[in-house]
Amino acid sequence: METVNVALSLTQIGWSVAFVLGGLLLMFLGLVLFDIVTPFKLFDEVQNGNKAVAWAAAGFLLSTGIVLGDAFKDLPYFLDAMIVAGLSIVMNIVGYYAWEIVTPKWSLNKAIKSGNTGVGMVCFGIFVAVGLIVAGSF
Repeated sequence: METVNVALSLTQIGWSVAFVLGGLLLMFLGLVLFDIVTPFKLFDEVQNGNKAVAWAAAGFLLSTGIVLGDAFKDLPYFLDAMIVAGLSIVMNIVGYYAWEIVTPKWSLNKAIKSGNTGVGMVCFGIFVAVGLIVAGSF
């Protein structure tokens, strides 16, 4: 009969809980930072049903989650993973504003604020692409 090492399982569960809670906190802080650097109020817009902003927020969260998932799997220390995920948050904001700069004929900020769902979906894609690039870089 095979024995199960319960202590190891409890340790793994504990780390999983720590990773989830730390990741959720970091994702929320990332959204707060995104809210600060954009001219629209992200949480108010989502609450009011602006689907474009919701798409952008979902992409931001997914991007951070992609990076966290890879970082937690590949990096030996919890803090290292959180630092890499923090980098992804900064790179998402850089990517957002880089897109704003390379599309001077229309404003990402204005289109998302006005509820242009297509632009929100493009923003979703930008964030996911940034997350995949950051996750692949370490």
